[in-house]
Amino acid sequence: MNKKKILKNREFTLDELQPIEIVDESKLHDSKASEFFKNKNETAQALLECLIDNDTETFMEILDAYLSVNRTKVAQKAKLTRATITQAFSKNGNPTLKTIAKIVHEAVASKE
Repeated sequence: MNKKKILKNREFTLDELQPIEIVDESKLHDSKASEFFKNKNETAQALLECLIDNDTETFMEILDAYLSVNRTKVAQKAKLTRATITQAFSKNGNPTLKTIAKIVHEAVASKE
């Protein structure tokens, strides 16, 4: 059996290290998706910018995030089942334009 070699004379120890003070200079703040998605105007603006930039992936991500907060309410108003909406935004989902239009209409265009 091989024995591990242990250095007899260590050059330094962890006790000798000086502590480093880490200062967070980022201007980031905590935010909650539920707070952002309460404002339909901001959600609509974000979706519109995605369409203008032809960024369908981000459009779908924003819509999916909105639905994670409001899925049941949107499903009821759009007269779709929660399962339909969940399937549309699943990994293998391929929602039709009609389904997306119903969801977007209820998500950002309808009055509460």
